[in-house]
Amino acid sequence: MKKQLLIAGIVVLLLAVRLSGCVQETEPEGGAPPAGGEEDGEWFQTGNTLLISQLQPKQSSELENNRIGNSNAGALRLSSEMEAEGWEDRFADQMSNQGLKWCCLSLDDFDWAEAESTGRYSRYHIDPIHDKYITDLANNGIKIIYCLVFWDEEIRDNMGKEGCSRFKTEDEIQRYLNYTRFIVNHFKDRIEYYQILNEPESPIAPSQCPDVEPSDYVNLVNRTIPVIREECPEAKIVAGATSDLEYLFSILNSDVMPLVDAVSWHPMYGTSPESEPEHPHGSSFCDKSYYEYPSIVENIKDVASAHGFQGEYIAEEMSWRTPINPAPHGPIYSETVAAKYYARVVVMHLGMNVTAGVDQFWPPIPERAIRNLCTIMAGAEPTSLSMEIQSEAENIRSYSFSLPSGDELIALWTDGVAVDEDPGVNADLITCQGFTAQDVTGIDVLTGYQQSIIASNESGNLVIQNLLVRDYPLMLHITESS
Repeated sequence: MKKQLLIAGIVVLLLAVRLSGCVQETEPEGGAPPAGGEEDGEWFQTGNTLLISQLQPKQSSELENNRIGNSNAGALRLSSEMEAEGWEDRFADQMSNQGLKWCCLSLDDFDWAEAESTGRYSRYHIDPIHDKYITDLANNGIKIIYCLVFWDEEIRDNMGKEGCSRFKTEDEIQRYLNYTRFIVNHFKDRIEYYQILNEPESPIAPSQCPDVEPSDYVNLVNRTIPVIREECPEAKIVAGATSDLEYLFSILNSDVMPLVDAVSWHPMYGTSPESEPEHPHGSSFCDKSYYEYPSIVENIKDVASAHGFQGEYIAEEMSWRTPINPAPHGPIYSETVAAKYYARVVVMHLGMNVTAGVDQFWPPIPERAIRNLCTIMAGAEPTSLSMEIQSEAENIRSYSFSLPSGDELIALWTDGVAVDEDPGVNADLITCQGFTAQDVTGIDVLTGYQQSIIASNESGNLVIQNLLVRDYPLMLHITESS
């Protein structure tokens, strides 16, 4: 009996140590906020020691559209590898647990180098494991943007030949259209979005073959649209998927804009106030600073709408590299700093009415921030909320959103260089909307901690004093008092 009790005690001790280790692994580098009621429990607001509770993130199927997705799911792995590792089930579950509402993928490699090195050319066959993978994503409420890339032996044979830029010949265009028809016909009951090529401006093999010239890309889009519409009239067609700003504007100024449903671009590879963006192929986005980017987005939207576009804007493949992140390019940040930039940029894009796509390589802290944002931003739509922010800090950025319930969200952060431990700056917020009595909850996107905020009503305006604004989004959920 004593031996059994001793063994049981050891098991309990080992479990406790393991659980303790898990807590330490998921705790942010800046430290968790203290419990409410303590003298130092003023995490969201100076003088506020009310109870701090924990946000409960939801799965994708439980959430309204938050317009946050994994834009770098990439090519599906070989079916044998997926089957051996159970990956087709695990990845769908991982995305659903995150609360993501869309992903971008393909049966084919996104880049020629991978297709050539592995011999994985496009084929007219859908592996049952890949079919199940896509079905599972759709069943979990995750929309799919299918990237229509196409590689075959004839492309390889033309390498290095004069004038080998892609999609100049009718023969190559027809091969692409035939493959597009096959893919759309098979997946039309599960896939809603089809994206035409990936980074068409990038050389498919250095010093061997140039990229797709803008005029040839526009022609390919014009030729592909009727094929997709014929197979799936309800499909949404995405053009762009480029990391080059000049190339993007060539598309925006073309005659395809009234015909497509979405425009996408790849803007940020480690972009921050302390570092310029970086991309393996080079990019004219890299010539622009972090602070120029919002005006670039407004210009993109102005030019697109001027040429008849009325669809959705999508920013894809945004990533911030960390020491354990296998992304091959971009500056390296700590997990906490990377998480702060992820959170900033997701909220910023949603605030500009742009769908936000981040890459799949998430260490624990950025992963938690994305998961929390997926739940917080469910159903959120950007809105113009009149407000005044009073603070010694001059770089506070803010966005406001409306929720399906009629509630409001306000995001605030200081927009300078992010650091691991930021004590925050004091700020007073005054909303000038004629609000009556309100309940306000502050939510920390890095930790998921939330707390009732002390607010008052002055002359019909909501007033919140002594907020602690840090270098990542503080979310204020405003609802009418019961």
